[in-house]
Amino acid sequence: MNVQRQRPDRLPEAIECRRRAVEEASAANSRQGLSPSPDHAEAIGGFVEGEITMDELHAIGVRSTSVGRT
Repeated sequence: MNVQRQRPDRLPEAIECRRRAVEEASAANSRQGLSPSPDHAEAIGGFVEGEITMDELHAIGVRSTSVGRT
């Protein structure tokens, strides 16, 4: 059985849409004094370019913010 993972759309319009969404989310987080971890910041670029899905980006964000927590 050939099951391929669904990847985000890589059309220029889709990339631009994700870029704008990330910009808006980053601005909102910045206003609250939040910034992404280095791992999450790198993953954000992969999400914008369509290399990873939103679910994968979210999982990386959760992992990167839970490191060191008890």
